[in-house]
Parts: sequence; structure tokens; C-alpha cells
Amino acid sequence: MSSLRISQTGLTINGLQAEYAKGLPVFSRLNLTLPEHGIYTVIGPSGSGKSTLLRAIAGLLPGYEGELLYNGESVHGKGTLVGLVPQNYGLLPWKTVRENIRIAMKITAPGGGKAEREARIVRWLEAMGIAGLADRYPLSLSGGQQQRVAIARAFAIEPALLLLDEPFSALDAMTRESLQRLFLDNWREHPATALFVTHDVEEAILLGQQIVIMPADKDSAPVLLDNGGVFAMAHEAKRESAAFFEQSKAIRKVMQELW
Repeated sequence: MSSLRISQTGLTINGLQAEYAKGLPVFSRLNLTLPEHGIYTVIGPSGSGKSTLLRAIAGLLPGYEGELLYNGESVHGKGTLVGLVPQNYGLLPWKTVRENIRIAMKITAPGGGKAEREARIVRWLEAMGIAGLADRYPLSLSGGQQQRVAIARAFAIEPALLLLDEPFSALDAMTRESLQRLFLDNWREHPATALFVTHDVEEAILLGQQIVIMPADKDSAPVLLDNGGVFAMAHEAKRESAAFFEQSKAIRKVMQELW
């Protein structure tokens, strides 16, 4: 276990405060400093502010207090490209699958070449196993298919900050495992600073370099566990390793203390 304030570069959250509609606090003066180009899996009980944190970073939470910085600049400035995979997928129902990805790329990189953009769209649709759905509309797709479109869209824009809110929750076990590997492969090729919210302790250990455990008490600080030993292993070897088992015990111990 180590301090959360470990670097001045990367994502810095200073005194973040947010409330639910009835004035109840989501969290009170949340502080986190997460070095850039890392994968941070985030777990916590219901109501601990996991999704709210991602929404604040993505610029979808008006009225919060505090600072949200990336490498010393506001995450909402022009210098930081943020990609979000929300729980509700966030797809435009009047646009096809291909158009949903294309419009996100045009907004985030309006000067990009058309041929390169279209090639990237095809690449990610194929990687997600949904190339045959490119011309369909979101409401004609299953929840799992819509989720894969949202993931493809976030990966395609190659953001500096990648925010994923339980992105694999609607997928079957085999597809989930395949996309976990794809997520890691994509991150190695384009090492964004990734915050990955999950309710699954196993997934948190499989994917995160660091694991952020959110407390139930709004006035308590999150706990950061280093997961570098497991992260460095070959993906297929992680589950059966002694390090995985020990990390699982360590997480559950912290959960008992914080929740």
C-alpha cells in the first residue's frame, strides 16, 4: 500500500467535491495524483463516486468544485484529449455504428485525413467483432453490441485520458476475456492514462498496474495498491499465479476496512 500523491505529472485531482441532486455528497475533497501512461483500475461500493469521478473528468458533471489537471493543465482544455466509455454507451441513435465512430474522430481530430480515419474505423470494428454491424443503428443492436461500439469509438480516437465505466459488464465471459486482452494490447501500442472502473476484483487485478479502492466513507481517502507484479506477467499466467492470489487477499482486506 502506498500514498496516492506520487507524482506531479499525469492526472491530478485536487479537492474534488460533488453532490447528488438532493445535496448529498458523492465525495468530499477527493485527492488523487496518478502518473501518466498508467492503467488504474477503480473499485468501490455503490455510491462511492466511481462513475461520478469519470463523468467529472470527462466534462459531463457541472457544478463540481476542485481542480482536475492533466500534466498541470485543465483536463477540459484543448490540450488533453479524453475518451469515455460510459455505462449507457453514449451512442447517437440517429447515426449508424460507423457514423458514431466517425463523428467522434472528426470532433477530436478535425484535421485528420479521411482515408486514415476510415481505415481506423474499420480496424476497430473488426477488432471488436462487429464489422458486419457498421451500417446498423444503435437501437437495433443488443446491449453487448452497443458496448463494443462504444469501446471501438473510444479506442479509435486514441485519447491521452481513457475513461472506462465497467466497459465489459454486458459481455459474455469469452468475449470479455478477449476484449481484456485487446484493451491491454491497444494500451501498449497507445499508452494512454486509463481509469477503468469495475465491480469485479479479478478484472481489477488482471488489468490494472495500480488499483484504486474507493471508500464508503465520503471523508476517507482512497487507497492505492501497487499491482505491478501481476501486471508484468503474461496475461494467461496471471490467474494461476501466487501473486494474483496474494493481491486478491490484500484487496479484500482493504475492502473490509474501507467498506
